[in-house]
Amino acid sequence: MPWKHSLVAKFFFSYTGIVLLLLGSFFLYSGGVVKTLYLSFLGKKLQQEAKIVSRLLPPQLQGEVLDRLCRLIATDLGVRLTIIAPDGKVLGDSEESSPAMENHGTRPEVREALTRGTGESIRYSTTVGYEMLYQAIVDRSGPRPRILRLSVPLGDIEEVLGAMRRAIFGGLVLISTAGLVFAYLFSRRLGHRVGRIADFSKEIALGSFPQNFSPGTGADELTLLEQNLNEMSLNIRNKIKEILAEKEKIDSILRCMIEGLVVIDTRGTVVLLNDNARRMFHLAASQSLSGASFMEVSRHPEMKKLVEEVLACDCSRECFSREVSLDEGRWFRVNAVSLRDGDERPLGYILVFHDITEIKRLETVRADFVANVSHELRTPLTAIRGYIETLLRNPPSDPEESQNFLAIIQRHSERLGRLIDDLLTLSDLESGKIQLAKEEIEASDLIRRVEEIFKDQASKKRVVLSHQIDPELPTIVGDPDRLQQLLINLVDNAVKYTASGGQVKITACAVDYPRGAERGAVEVAVVDTGCGIPEKDLPRLTERFYRVDKARSRELGGTGLGLAIVKHIVQAHHGHLTIKSKPQQGTTVSVTLPGAVADKPRTTDLRPWLWGAAAQESSEQSSPHSLAGRSVVRGKKANGVLFLCTANSCRSQMAEGFARALAPEGVQIYSAGTAPKQVHLLAIRVMEEAGIDISRQRSKGIEEIPLERIDLVVTLCGEAEESCPAFPGKPDHLPWPLPDPARAEGTPEQVLQAFRQVRDEIRARVEALFAA
Repeated sequence: MPWKHSLVAKFFFSYTGIVLLLLGSFFLYSGGVVKTLYLSFLGKKLQQEAKIVSRLLPPQLQGEVLDRLCRLIATDLGVRLTIIAPDGKVLGDSEESSPAMENHGTRPEVREALTRGTGESIRYSTTVGYEMLYQAIVDRSGPRPRILRLSVPLGDIEEVLGAMRRAIFGGLVLISTAGLVFAYLFSRRLGHRVGRIADFSKEIALGSFPQNFSPGTGADELTLLEQNLNEMSLNIRNKIKEILAEKEKIDSILRCMIEGLVVIDTRGTVVLLNDNARRMFHLAASQSLSGASFMEVSRHPEMKKLVEEVLACDCSRECFSREVSLDEGRWFRVNAVSLRDGDERPLGYILVFHDITEIKRLETVRADFVANVSHELRTPLTAIRGYIETLLRNPPSDPEESQNFLAIIQRHSERLGRLIDDLLTLSDLESGKIQLAKEEIEASDLIRRVEEIFKDQASKKRVVLSHQIDPELPTIVGDPDRLQQLLINLVDNAVKYTASGGQVKITACAVDYPRGAERGAVEVAVVDTGCGIPEKDLPRLTERFYRVDKARSRELGGTGLGLAIVKHIVQAHHGHLTIKSKPQQGTTVSVTLPGAVADKPRTTDLRPWLWGAAAQESSEQSSPHSLAGRSVVRGKKANGVLFLCTANSCRSQMAEGFARALAPEGVQIYSAGTAPKQVHLLAIRVMEEAGIDISRQRSKGIEEIPLERIDLVVTLCGEAEESCPAFPGKPDHLPWPLPDPARAEGTPEQVLQAFRQVRDEIRARVEALFAA
């Protein structure tokens, strides 16, 4: 039944039903009206004919003569004519013999005519045997009144009325047909417009929001509806664009936040987590937690307690803030605010997790530092004050004893002076206030000067102090005073903690500088045969005031700041500090310092990043990060090198940092991503450990790179290699498939270690790439 689903059919059939109903009603009504009008017209006509007949018939005639005359007149008029006396006697009739007819005085039309002058009735005639229309009048023109009655059969009237009804019906059918055709055409046009509106609204419902909808001209309701739909589509599309733009802004903010953000509803169910929150709670990126309980994020009792407090807190009046401690010594400051809709009804809560583990560690370090400084200052001051009070109030009678007191006071004063000097030095080194002098220094001369300083002290303690220096050491570059202070602190510790009869040896040898092939390095080591250090204490040796044996250290006059100063001097010179020790076997402290850069002209020759066949074998044998596998002409010049990966947040940023430090003059270094994200914080951290700051580098898309300057494209992931665009000039491509450390899972230390491994791999490859 298609008319149940088609708007055109519904319109047309509804209109057809209405037309048929009106047609039937009008036909029935018009039939009755026409009959009434025709009978009224016929009655008046019969009255007029009766009046004319009354003038033609002599009043004195009756019987057979009158019957013949009535018959002649009735034939001409097409009616039946009857003459009736006032008493009902039939005087003459056009169809029957009047003497034989019964008295008509009881006939209704006769009685009405005698009463009112005219009479009319429709009834069955017993004389002729069928229904007749009777019209009677009273003729008073003669000496005696008489009644003239004219009648016609109803059958004749019905024939006339039938003809009229057929004519009316035919006209109605013709008009209705024309109306139905018009209704069909109108319905089709209306259905077409409504169909366009339906299709248009369907596209809007599917989210396409078309703009090619052309509203019709005019001011009818459908035209207004079409115009409103078109404007609605445009407005919805613009609103959705604005919503998507706002969503992208929010997503970007969530990605760039260094804090973890978690949104929960009023039942504690997770609605949203950002990437940093996943990393904080060691959640996989593929793990969907939307709709899960917050306990799926962290099952730590403190987190459960935290959520209960947030749900019970009225965060609309005050901001909830609390510090929580989780496993592995991690600390978080959690701030929470309520999330409400437009009617101020609560929807949930926004929790922001600030990782304050480092702040807590620094607070602990600061507290320890203050406590240690207070203790270190109080100990000699207490001794000094005690001896001074003794000298002032109860001076000894023996001058030698007084001299002994004064010597003790001097020794503690010197200790205070050393402590203050070390604190000031350490503060200047940490704040960067000290400007290091950059001079070329012979390591052998530096070692001999320091050895001369400690010769008497070692001799008094019966410790053998010696040195072993390679004959051909590269010149090192640094501040002579600070490097001498560094070596003095190391030798001083070695002599102090080496028992009588032990040995302290200062060695120096040439090594490779880990961050470049154009310079060498010198490794200076202080080796002693002292008491050694337990392995658990080695990581904390460079902390301020940290002592393995506090009592013995103070007895020997140490301030606890020597190795902290050494660490900062090494870092200021871009060197490397290593401490190895075993209890009862001795300690070796090694410092690697960069040598002076070889004096030779710089070139933009990248050295074939790929070698010819002859050099390929030796390259593969000599370097663990061989770049073989392609055939590029040796000696090719490069204007620009592009490091490309997907996100441009970790691997390519680290490669750019190393390349900028190592690239020859004239070589432009770029990095980009096919889907760039913010530079990863852990990448910045591990690069700082390597002495390179990439915090000012920013993530870039491929469209921001001057592609015409690129001669070598290094792809650090398979996705970037597959989606690498076409470059003008057809540069060479070098694949470095490295794992993405941002996807590493595990504890924070394990993730950090993954970043370090990728960093070291990238550094080795970049060094090999730019090796002269």
